[in-house]
Amino acid sequence: MHLPLRALLRPLAPLTLLLVATIAAGCTSTTAKPAPTAEVVVRTSTPEPTATATPSRTPTATRTPTPAAVPPRAAVPPKVPETGRWIEVNVTSYVVRLMDGKQVLKEIGPVAVGKQVDTGTYESTQTGLFNVYVKTAPRTFDAPYNTYIQWWVGFDPAKDNGFHSFLLDKDGKVVDAGTGRISNGCIRTGAAEEIFNFAEIGMPVFVRA
Repeated sequence: MHLPLRALLRPLAPLTLLLVATIAAGCTSTTAKPAPTAEVVVRTSTPEPTATATPSRTPTATRTPTPAAVPPRAAVPPKVPETGRWIEVNVTSYVVRLMDGKQVLKEIGPVAVGKQVDTGTYESTQTGLFNVYVKTAPRTFDAPYNTYIQWWVGFDPAKDNGFHSFLLDKDGKVVDAGTGRISNGCIRTGAAEEIFNFAEIGMPVFVRA
């Protein structure tokens, strides 16, 4: 007797379903791979180097070089005026010359000059180039000799030196007409009025030995 195919397959249905389920599970499932192990990196903080204070250096005294000794410069002799009007005094020959450039207009002498020359003391007649800075015509008292002088033409204010008359009394009479190195530095002369009239404020006066 022939059974229908359906009836033959019915007892196999549960097995078939199991087989199909197994096959399906095999197709869809994948072998579970173990999850990757998380790499744990432990970072140890390295302490930063502590800044060590550098000991300050003790300042060393710098030696300042000693400048080389500079020899003193030689004094430049004053230059004799070559133009314009000026007055020359020669303390060696006791002569005063009234000059215009290099021309001698008048020579006056002998005149009295200081007992000392170029000593730097108050009573000394100093050589060098000066200028007339004051003129006084009237008679004035001269304390060192308790006398009077007239026709004053000052040219060396540091020593109060200048041209003036011989020593006079209160009435204008000559007390001492001596010549030579007898004054306290000034230039005494019997021609003081002539020098006074020739001199001008600022005029060069060249005193030489």
